[in-house]
Amino acid sequence: MPTISPDQARLQIADLIGDSVYEALGLKEALEDERRALEGQDLDGLEAVVGSKTACVDKLRQLDEKRVALCEQWGFDNGPHQMTALIEWCDEGELVSSRWEQLMVLAAEGNALNMTNGAIIRVRQQQFESSLSVLRGGTPGTDTYGRNGGDTGDLNRRSLAEA
Repeated sequence: MPTISPDQARLQIADLIGDSVYEALGLKEALEDERRALEGQDLDGLEAVVGSKTACVDKLRQLDEKRVALCEQWGFDNGPHQMTALIEWCDEGELVSSRWEQLMVLAAEGNALNMTNGAIIRVRQQQFESSLSVLRGGTPGTDTYGRNGGDTGDLNRRSLAEA
């Protein structure tokens, strides 16, 4: 079994997860700022937020690697059940589990924000490519689907910008 006492492990891992929660909150804020910049087409704001977002992601990655290494050092195999086993062993008073749950909620919120931002970027990219195609004298690509999920194939349609 682990070479560290459950009390010491609980305090160490709770502090580490607390640091991760702090970084996850920063990432969430950066993703919200990114969304506002994307919606407002604020290139300066977008450029400013990319650095903070990247720094948060890098720090979260480092903290998670440290968490995994500590758990392995204490005898808990890496994998999906690592934290469950650790929590069962040392989490008197639910300090670790409450912080871990908070981190998982923030991770899910961050993922949803990131997906939204990605969708905004894809829509803007499609708009840009369509406009560029019209400017070059071409036909904008199809952006709608037929009943079977395939392109409608209507390449002769005209965009509103051409009308």
